[in-house]
This record gives sequence, structure tokens and C-alpha cells, in this order.
Amino acid sequence: MKHMDRYLLGEMVLPFIGGILLIVVMLVGNTLFPLIEQIVRNSIPPLVVAKLVAFNLPILVPLTLPPGVALASAWAVNRLARDSEITAIRMAGVPLRRLFLPIFIVGLLSSVASFLVGDRVVPVAMREFQKTQGQMFAYALQASPTVAANKVFTFEDYSFHIRQIQKDPGGKTDRLKLVGLTIYENPTDAGAYPTLMTAKSADYDRDVWTLNDAHIVTFDADGFVKVESSAKTVTLNLQVPLASIAQSATDTPDELTMAQLGAQMKALARTGQDNTVVAFNYYAKLGLPFLCLAFALCAPPLALRFARAGAYMGIFLSIIMVWVAWNTLLLTKILGITGKMPPSLAAWSPAILFAVVGVYFLWRSE
Repeated sequence: MKHMDRYLLGEMVLPFIGGILLIVVMLVGNTLFPLIEQIVRNSIPPLVVAKLVAFNLPILVPLTLPPGVALASAWAVNRLARDSEITAIRMAGVPLRRLFLPIFIVGLLSSVASFLVGDRVVPVAMREFQKTQGQMFAYALQASPTVAANKVFTFEDYSFHIRQIQKDPGGKTDRLKLVGLTIYENPTDAGAYPTLMTAKSADYDRDVWTLNDAHIVTFDADGFVKVESSAKTVTLNLQVPLASIAQSATDTPDELTMAQLGAQMKALARTGQDNTVVAFNYYAKLGLPFLCLAFALCAPPLALRFARAGAYMGIFLSIIMVWVAWNTLLLTKILGITGKMPPSLAAWSPAILFAVVGVYFLWRSE
């Protein structure tokens, strides 16, 4: 039995690795191609581009492992069936469920690995990926200072309008000269008026804003001027890069672990707020990785059933399976976040679907 297991696993190695690498190349290219013009035009350093790719790779793992398992499983079984090796093994009294056991174990281990990477590594990689994108934005801002000029940016309790952005004379990417600032400091009370700050110019230096010739106006409850003052310089230490002001200050689901999503879900439920979107993302943290196990259950009996159709049937089957799973996930996600389907069922539907289909065809083949 051990020789048979090693033989079957050996048939899976190349398609598993090859499938993952192929999808990684495609997805990395999908990330970089839209940025190629910006990289070339603004002379983005190769180190920054390399960091962008490196931090993008862990994010792709949960997306690449399920197709890799599907391709490796279908390819290996298709090859053994076409050469009648599976027939010989079954004639020796080995049931299909035992023959396919190494594939099931690979699917389970891939699911666990996908979950651990998605839950522990991806949140960190996603934050670093966004920081690197911010660095690229900063280089673009230096190369083309009008990128953010005459636009309104909002961060936390501040809204900004900058009429003109100039390069640092020394060429440093984390220092800028800002001309014509209008800053609104929004109050915590929704009914109150914001504090208005204007400045002829400002120096931006590593998250610190130094306003020159600043004018500050506060308003009373009726909207009339309460206090009006001026200062030669005003310093704002916002602790946020200029490149990040236009970005949302909230974390995306990819930046949160399953435990953090669970805490968010419970907190929303306690306050009576709708938590369906957070709940779907919570259950999807586990549901998506276990597509690996579902594909490992489904691909072998299907590949065995259609093995006589040709040498490339394994590839075709894996493509169809991934296509169906992805579109099923998109559909059930819409149903889940809109409340048409329980979030847990919506997140797990693709894995359940393929597991049930796999068990059914395995039973029929036996």
C-alpha cells in the first residue's frame, strides 16, 4: 500500500506545483500590469516593485491552492485510468476510497495550510502590500505633483484641500511643499460646525504638517464666528503619509484574522447592528480554504468517470470545477451579504457542493 500511495503522490507533484505556479504568475501579472505605466513613467525603484510582488504572494495562496489540488487530483487519476492502472489496482481488491486516500490527505493538508496562511500571514502581508502601494504613490506624487492637487482628501477627523503640491528641492520623496491649504477639523458632535484652518503654504515632512501663515476660525452653535486667530506656524502631527489620506482608514477583511472578524461580528450583534457582511467574511475565512478538500473529494471520481474522453480531460475538468466554484461563491456571497441566505451557508456552499458531488460519484464508482 505504501508503494501505491507514493506512486499516486508522485503523479500529483508536477501538476500540483505547475498549476500553482501558473496561477501565481497570472495573478501577479494581473497586479503588476495596471501599474507598469506608473512604474516606468515615475522611475519606481526595483526594490519597491520587488516588495510589492513579495507581499502580494501570500495573498494569492488561498486562491491558488484549491485549483492546484483540483488539477493535480484530476491529472493523476486521469493518467492512471487511461493506462488501465486503476483497473489493475481494483482487481487486486483495493477499493477506490483507499486508492484515493492520499489525494484526500493532500486536500486536507492543503486546506489547513490555506487557512493558516490566510488567517495568520495574509493580514500582515496585506497591510505591508498597501504600505508599499503608498510608497509607489509617493514616488508618483514627486514625479507628477499635480496628481493630488485640487482634490479633497479625508482622514479621521480632518478634510483637506491642497491647491498645489511641489517637489522637495532636495529630491526626498517623504517631503513636500504644499501651497494653498484649507483644512476642516470635523467635531465629534454631528450637529456642530467644523474648525476651519487655512494656510498660504505648508511643509510636509514624514507625516508632520507645518502650516505657515495659518488662519484658524471656530464657530458657535449657530454657525457664527466664535474665535478667530492667526499664527505664524501651526504643527499637525497626523501620523499618516500624504499618500494614504485618500485611502479608507478601516481594515479590509483580508487584513483581519478570523478571531478579529468574530469579535467584530459579536460586537455588531450586541449593539443591534447588521453584521451579515462581517459574518460572511468570518465564515469564508474557513470555507474558502476547505475548497481544497472538497476538490480532492470531487476530482478523482469525476476524472475516473471521464478518463476515456482524452489525455487532457483532467485539465478540462479542473478548469470547469474552479469556474463553477468561483461563480457559485460569487452568487452565494451576494445572497449571503444581502440576507437572502444564512452567511455561514453562503460561505460554505461551494465546498459543500463539491464534497457532496464527489462523495456521490465515488459511491457510484464503487
